[in-house]
Amino acid sequence: MLRIGMSDCGEKNVKYAEYMNKLTHVEVRVIGAGSESQLESCDGLLLTGGGDVAPELYGDWPDETVHADSARDGSEFKLIDLATKHHLPILGICRGLQVLNVYFGGTLVLDLEKYYGRKHEAPSKNEDRYHGVRLVEGSHLRNFIRQETGEVNSAHHQAADRIGSGLRVAARAEDGTVEAIEGNDGLPSRIVSVQWHPERIQFDNPFARGVLDLFGSCLSNYNDTENYAHGG
Repeated sequence: MLRIGMSDCGEKNVKYAEYMNKLTHVEVRVIGAGSESQLESCDGLLLTGGGDVAPELYGDWPDETVHADSARDGSEFKLIDLATKHHLPILGICRGLQVLNVYFGGTLVLDLEKYYGRKHEAPSKNEDRYHGVRLVEGSHLRNFIRQETGEVNSAHHQAADRIGSGLRVAARAEDGTVEAIEGNDGLPSRIVSVQWHPERIQFDNPFARGVLDLFGSCLSNYNDTENYAHGG
């Protein structure tokens, strides 16, 4: 049984857990602030969606469009600390991509519409926006999604700008916005992160299944390595 530690995003935890449970023999543990040490008994980390990362963490200024969740930033930075220390695979979704990029020294666009005229926010609370996306040739994500282009859902107003150390872009939207980032294999943890919400897409869609298949492959490789290291 593989154990996945999941950052706490409140009422939406259920949807993310349902998505993770598409993997076989998985137990999902929601880890809130103050309980980060629970990740030490896990095999992987899922960083979920939610509010904005504090601009101060990447050297930017406060903006009226930004609604930061500083307490969550601190908790998730601790989780990433532990995950990289123990070489755990990490999957980031929406905010998860952004906090990973900031953790590794990258920056974010404060607001896509205000500063670039790009609309990626959901039109309503219960409806996602959709747009085209192109996967980068040679990326791990493209190898698992097995498509060069496609359509994804969108519910964000920020995005990765300067890419963090050890990370590389794996997909972009039609307007050039970064839509996926992954580790460049120089990091101790295998990182998969997407700006879209695969947990809200029909699972037979390759942009939902492919993301989870890649994360599942990372988990399997980690588990095999751990078993070998411990004589399993």
